[in-house]
Amino acid sequence: MLYYIGIGSNLGEREQTIRRAIALLDEHVGIRLGTAPLVYSAPQGFRSEHEFCNTVVLYQSSVCPEAVLSHAQAIEQQLGRVCNSVIQPDGTKLYSDRVIDIDLVVAYNDNGTEYQQQSATLTLPHPRMPEREFVLQPIRQLIAGIVAEGLPFVKMHGIGNDYIYLDCTTSLLPLAILPEIRYYAPLWCDRHRGIGGDGIVFITRDKDADLRMRIFNADGSEAEMCGNASRCIGYYAIANHMVEGNRLRLATQAGTRTIQVQDAEHVSVEMGTPEFTGTQHIGGRTYMTVDIGNPHAITLLQDAEALTTELVHTVGPQVECDPCFPHRTNVEFGVVIDRHHIAMRVWERGSGETQACGTGATATAYACVHQGYCDYPVTLILQGGNLTISAEGNNAIMTGPATIAFTGVTRMNKDN
Repeated sequence: MLYYIGIGSNLGEREQTIRRAIALLDEHVGIRLGTAPLVYSAPQGFRSEHEFCNTVVLYQSSVCPEAVLSHAQAIEQQLGRVCNSVIQPDGTKLYSDRVIDIDLVVAYNDNGTEYQQQSATLTLPHPRMPEREFVLQPIRQLIAGIVAEGLPFVKMHGIGNDYIYLDCTTSLLPLAILPEIRYYAPLWCDRHRGIGGDGIVFITRDKDADLRMRIFNADGSEAEMCGNASRCIGYYAIANHMVEGNRLRLATQAGTRTIQVQDAEHVSVEMGTPEFTGTQHIGGRTYMTVDIGNPHAITLLQDAEALTTELVHTVGPQVECDPCFPHRTNVEFGVVIDRHHIAMRVWERGSGETQACGTGATATAYACVHQGYCDYPVTLILQGGNLTISAEGNNAIMTGPATIAFTGVTRMNKDN
């Protein structure tokens, strides 16, 4: 569970008191992931000379919302002076010079795809009011306040298939954007106004593997697996001594994958066992369908000259969203050059055409071997470079390079 807790104060030593409130929340609520200060002028109805200070704190905790609100109320009573407000002749209210407010608690569920809505509101006693409602609702500006403080990122690509990587192994603060990933992914992935990328990848620890990957397409939809992103995470982890040796196990939504790093040019990923699920006939073309933890539809063309941008950008989105694929699909266009080489372009579900796709390359190679057109190892020639697909028993092995392009800190919100 992620909690966003706003702490406000209008007292002279407000920063010290807010720090005390945060310390108490740290003790009773959970692990603090990050803070963002917000300062604003006194609203109408308060003494105009006062400046108000709010701090938004992000927590990860297993504590239920009702318990968090109870802790907030107890902290208000401990740090705030209980007093009655005085109404001036002009209608303004005067409160004590020493007031602390735990203004709002917003709770989200674990995976951040839906908002926790156990009840519309929770009502508790309040030091200065008979009762007070704490509303459970999405508050995008609170998240934006945390993001505005700056989130470190790493831009990496596997032969041009580029993603924005957020390392959550030392700080879980990047998870702040998860509840609004459909908002931030298109913003950050915009190649003209943002960082640019085919999606956003979160790297976290995992209790059953060395690391876990959660990957979101440029439109904010979540993908099960990405071979190129897996290679990049493997190389990043080894280069930063996050694991011992040159192998690691990476948990994904499609299962756990083993990655071996020889060097930046030779990173191998065990892609699992592909499954040939049949054929579909769409728009006069035949598509071989393969499941490799995520869905693929592969069509073969007669010659490389047919692999045009017009074809990919016209047919790709039509097949991606065809009714026979209820969860949409990735679409690959291939030309078999010989028994060990295939030229390919790919239209990725949720991202459009990308320069490479590891799962798409694996699915295409497997489909062509399965149908008798090719033999392992198969080299896929993509726009961004080459990938080699081999097999060890039933497991497909993908090998290719991984590149760290640059690092940075994003403070991007909608208005900047």
